[in-house]
Amino acid sequence: MKSRYFQKTSEILWYLLIFLLPFTSLPLASQLLHSNMVAAPSIIILALLLVFFFWSLLNKTAKIQPISYPLLLFGCFALVSSLLSFWLPIPIQKEFSIFKNIVEGLGTLLIGISFYLISIQFFQSEGIYKNTIRIIMYSYLPLLVWCLFQFYFGQILNTYPEWMFQIQKIITTSGILYRDRLTGFAFEPSWLAHQMNMFYIPMWISATVTRNSGFKKWKFFIVEDLFLGSAIFILIFSKSRVGWITFAFMFSYLFYLLNRTVINKILNKSKINQKRLIVKFLPAFFILVYLLLLVLGLFLFSKFDSRMESMFKLETYQGKNIYSIANEFVFAERVLYWQTGWKIFNDFPIFGVGLENVGFFFRDYLPSFAWALDEPRHLIYQANYQGNIKNLWFRLLAETGIAGFIVFVTWLLLIFIKANQNQKASNNTRRYLGIIGKLALIALLIEGFSIDSFALPYYWVILGLVSINPIGPKNVNN
Repeated sequence: MKSRYFQKTSEILWYLLIFLLPFTSLPLASQLLHSNMVAAPSIIILALLLVFFFWSLLNKTAKIQPISYPLLLFGCFALVSSLLSFWLPIPIQKEFSIFKNIVEGLGTLLIGISFYLISIQFFQSEGIYKNTIRIIMYSYLPLLVWCLFQFYFGQILNTYPEWMFQIQKIITTSGILYRDRLTGFAFEPSWLAHQMNMFYIPMWISATVTRNSGFKKWKFFIVEDLFLGSAIFILIFSKSRVGWITFAFMFSYLFYLLNRTVINKILNKSKINQKRLIVKFLPAFFILVYLLLLVLGLFLFSKFDSRMESMFKLETYQGKNIYSIANEFVFAERVLYWQTGWKIFNDFPIFGVGLENVGFFFRDYLPSFAWALDEPRHLIYQANYQGNIKNLWFRLLAETGIAGFIVFVTWLLLIFIKANQNQKASNNTRRYLGIIGKLALIALLIEGFSIDSFALPYYWVILGLVSINPIGPKNVNN
């Protein structure tokens, strides 16, 4: 009886965690977590599930899966690099503490790893896996409705009613409603785009391709078809440029799969003397189509986003360096922060400077062009917070060195191998998971150039989903 109660309670907590994923910075969670930025209520439920998880480990009713080992090893590398940082020549700033930074950095990494480990444990059960897919769809519905409200009032009527401001203050710590961008339940528009690309869109695309639905099918229609169209709509009007680029890469991968299928079918029906011409001509034709679509997409976005309107003007590029060009597109600060991370890595290449310690180096390592911009000057002289690289990959290099970076990437490669195996399987559920896995990894690769937080749960949960096959009578032998 105790075991059944224990299991049911943990399942309910898991479903609640999944349902609350769209909320990235709930004020109530912010008060409990003492964070104004990443204060997802799912983190609080995660803490309770960790208690259940460790109890299960002690009772040998659960175990850590081998695919998690590189990630746990990365956690050890991060700890070692952080401890070694106490012996580094860090330029101390008296209002900030190395010890506090390291504790916060290790804490956020622990949150991320915990999301992954817990996800794997629950996704092993076929029943819980199917229920979780449905809960994810249920969690998307209120997010979609709220985004439609934001679009209607913010971009059609150009004014929000007071009740929407009040609700936004309840569901986000920023409390901001943008008149020309969607935020959903997220702290800012780019986080909403991250949700779409990293979590919802890979699932809806895979369901549309494989016709593997979490609900009943109606002839040629499944609910995920509608969800995919609405998620793309939300992504577009979040007006996140990295979000657009991420989706373009995922869409390109789908085109690649389609092209490969088309070419193989044509080759199978062609005569031997025609195959050489087809092999040479069709790939070149598809590359040309890609380039035309890319130019067309950039042109449309230049008309859609005021930050990109000078993209096709020659004077934007004449006689200017990369920083000046990036500044034309309101992107210079990001490029400067990335280069700062790269310079820190060059000086501390093996183990890095420890988690969250890059902020101490910003004053000395920022390129000289930074001092011509308002944001970097405010960051160094006025802000009560330290700078961050705003790039997951440069952050890994700067904070954990090449050692930590290699281990982290090894973990991602293992997931890619798993996704590739699933995609080639005859079982439709495994194909569904395989496509999700590849799309999620593509999304993480690009989104990593904008998001550097370990505490955002989306990539941890979806990578947990694709890391192991659901256990059940239909999947045991597949």
